[in-house]
Amino acid sequence: MFRNFGKVFSFSLRNQTGTKSYKVFTIVMVLILLIAPTVIMMLIANSKDEEADDQPLDGCGADEIYIVSDMGSKPDLMLLAGSAEENYKNIKYKLADSVDEALEAAGKIPTAFVLHFYEEDNYIRADIILPEDCIIPESEASNYFQYMDMNSTAYNLLLSGLSQSKIMGLMAGNSYKTYTESGYAKGLTIDEDEKGADELIRDSVLEVFQMLMPYLTIMVLYFLIFSYGNATAQSMVMEKESKLMDTMLISLHPEAMVFGKLLAIICAGLIQIFSWIAAIVVGMIAGVKITEASFPGYESPITTFFQFMEELGLFKIENVIIGVCFLVVGFVLYLSMATIAGSISANREEVASQSSLFILPLLASFMLLMMGGGLTADGAPLWMDYVPFTAALIMPSQLALGVVGWTTGLISLALTLALALVLVIVAGKIYKAMSLYKGNKVKLGDVLKLITAKEA
Repeated sequence: MFRNFGKVFSFSLRNQTGTKSYKVFTIVMVLILLIAPTVIMMLIANSKDEEADDQPLDGCGADEIYIVSDMGSKPDLMLLAGSAEENYKNIKYKLADSVDEALEAAGKIPTAFVLHFYEEDNYIRADIILPEDCIIPESEASNYFQYMDMNSTAYNLLLSGLSQSKIMGLMAGNSYKTYTESGYAKGLTIDEDEKGADELIRDSVLEVFQMLMPYLTIMVLYFLIFSYGNATAQSMVMEKESKLMDTMLISLHPEAMVFGKLLAIICAGLIQIFSWIAAIVVGMIAGVKITEASFPGYESPITTFFQFMEELGLFKIENVIIGVCFLVVGFVLYLSMATIAGSISANREEVASQSSLFILPLLASFMLLMMGGGLTADGAPLWMDYVPFTAALIMPSQLALGVVGWTTGLISLALTLALALVLVIVAGKIYKAMSLYKGNKVKLGDVLKLITAKEA
């Protein structure tokens, strides 16, 4: 059955990987994935560095400010003390009962002005008044309004008439405690129950990843199937369309033709995918090293992320490996459907009409996951883990996150692999039955009857 299988495989693999478009696309993507992480990290680190080097807020030129409030309450000037702004932390604030009184006092100091608060048209207004002998330029004094905007909370409290002691008393009078379910039973808050706090954080992170990872898996599979499914189906009809099948059947078994071509296309796809994965891993590692060397003291978010994941026990290397294996098997499963589509077809025009054989199962499985709750934070129903078409979409992410156990993962992997092999065998039998067929276009049901009758 598998006579000359190796020749078919090597020839098909060379055809797939030897084309200029395949090589250019693969190499360009590798270069992008190698360079992009470094560029992105350098830009982020540079923006953070610029933020750290921002110039302090321009000063207003005042050493003393006299405050007059017509809001009906006496402001507590302690609320304005202790500013962290370099050009505003040494300003002294004094309270006056009227604008005239404030101007008289401020007029004795060349670097002092009056800040007057009052209500107008249901809005609180603020005016800066410079005494006659003030040496502060108007443009410089107006910088104080920018400082007020940055510290609006302090000024709102100032005009409310609440004192600093009253505010502290209100805050101290409230007590808030947060418990996990297990911690509440033990009477331990999250701060006291470290184990409970870790569980709460892990559950929160898991909830986010359980919602995002299946979508990522589906996107990757859809890209692979859409890219290589049509190529697989097209390759099945090349010898039929070129009339070479009559000659090739003398030295080559039809099943060997199907298996060799399918395996070659799968390998070509995996070469691309794993080269891109390796490129992005190397690119991220290089990006972290280059960024940390260029910006001493800068801690990369990627490093922080993986340290956090390690602390939470997520993305363990063994779980990720099993998840990647499941992704490969899922790719093989859907590609075997494309092999059936190509085996039925007699020419490339028919292949286009038969593409629904491998696209519709993918879309149907996705819709089933959405309607059945498989893409929610609560996780997929148990039966979806064992149905190969839905398992191929959700199990890679669940295995990588450690949501399901090894037993469930291995059973599901075995079922998915078994169905993929069955479909490949069926595709081989269909290809054999249809290899010399030159009649009208046939339906899948007719082909299944044909191979069943031949077997009988």
